[in-house]
Amino acid sequence: MRKKKLIKNRKKFIVIAIGLILSVVLINFVFKDGHIPHQNTMDTKISLYSDKHITPKAIETNPTFKNIVFDTPPKEKNYFFTHQIAAVFKSFKSVISQKEKTEKSQRKYGSWIWTPIMQMTPDYVEKTLSDAKTNGVDVIYLSIDSYLDIFTMEKGAEREKQKNIFTNKLKDFINRTNNKGIAVDAEAGWRNWAEGDNVYKGFAIVNYVKNFNATNQNKFRGFQYDIEPYLLDDYEENKETILKNFVELVDKTAYFLKDSSLYFSVVIPDFYDEKDNFTPKFSYNGKKESTFKHLLNILEKKEGSSIIIMSYRNFAEGYDGSIEVSNNEMQTVKKGKYDTKIIIAQETGDFPPPYITFHNTSKKYFDNELKKISNAFDDHPSFGGIAVHYVNAFLALR
Repeated sequence: MRKKKLIKNRKKFIVIAIGLILSVVLINFVFKDGHIPHQNTMDTKISLYSDKHITPKAIETNPTFKNIVFDTPPKEKNYFFTHQIAAVFKSFKSVISQKEKTEKSQRKYGSWIWTPIMQMTPDYVEKTLSDAKTNGVDVIYLSIDSYLDIFTMEKGAEREKQKNIFTNKLKDFINRTNNKGIAVDAEAGWRNWAEGDNVYKGFAIVNYVKNFNATNQNKFRGFQYDIEPYLLDDYEENKETILKNFVELVDKTAYFLKDSSLYFSVVIPDFYDEKDNFTPKFSYNGKKESTFKHLLNILEKKEGSSIIIMSYRNFAEGYDGSIEVSNNEMQTVKKGKYDTKIIIAQETGDFPPPYITFHNTSKKYFDNELKKISNAFDDHPSFGGIAVHYVNAFLALR
């Protein structure tokens, strides 16, 4: 009787073992190359910018300026072929090059400041920057959407006066920031900026930043878009058109910045990659790709470009953790041998649901989870570092 029971248990064990082996094989087959489709629809509602601080001028459409647009970049039919040739040469490298070692040492730790520049006092700037420096921040993403308040004013003496005040405040901020060894990127955007008659907003800001750098000693390091078109009311019914408009705006902006030393970065959610199964592939510039791949192909043409992914979780490892939701993008970049940097953004603000933010966690726990992310992507040459949303909430962690 005991012998029969042992045989029965052994058979049961063998069946379970075979089942586990088949499961592993199936998982490896379905999710080969490390790709795992997203399952969390909450990510489609996550935003970076704070509507609390956005100026109404960044939201409302002003028909007066609808004819102010970017130049259309020329078609680059041979870009795909050129990129693939470059990728082949890179694949022959069997050891980490000196360039890659340097890239690791240049990974950034950035954070956003939403407080409008005109509302900042010298004491606020000094305290915020000193604390940011103490906590390792080496890039500040400064929102300058409020420039649109000046841009849309009637031309005249008052407009010029306000523009000079705005510019002088920026000069002081950048000077103070640079003196602490921190770089400054100008940040701007809202969900409708790539739509119809709203394109002038992006042009007005980018043009201002470009001119600012041309006439000032202390300069912006870069320019950053945070547009998030997936939050538009009609996005679900018009995904392909809206995403294509967004990609086109990024393309035109990159072309406008082609002769500028400004770095160019774009903030995106964690589901624009083809393997995420959240957004459709669409044709742009002769290629049918995912939104993420289109952005890579565009930004690859502008040296110093990066994509910041809102991989918002308060846990790094395991199912649906920050590492997993960032992995598809990291694999796509690695496989394609792209030079565009990928920066992983984390949330510390008081936003629901609780699992997307480190709010109400400890600074020690936060630092440990960030270390796990950095370790996970340490061997990716295109891993560009960490970004923390946003500086005031980040500095409040204890």
